[in-house]
Amino acid sequence: MQPVKSVSRFLPTLILLGAVIYIFTDPQGAAVAFKWVFQTVVTGGQQFAAFIRAMAK
Repeated sequence: MQPVKSVSRFLPTLILLGAVIYIFTDPQGAAVAFKWVFQTVVTGGQQFAAFIRAMAK
């Protein structure tokens, strides 16, 4: 097994496990963090959509 393949294969699992542990150890902090991530993704999506609209004109 090549190291790069093993890291890329298990990284999403490690991130998910870390998120679950974080939720159980600090629920309020996790709620704030997930709210921030959600707002960041939504804002980025809106900016990307505006960019595509501007390029299409």
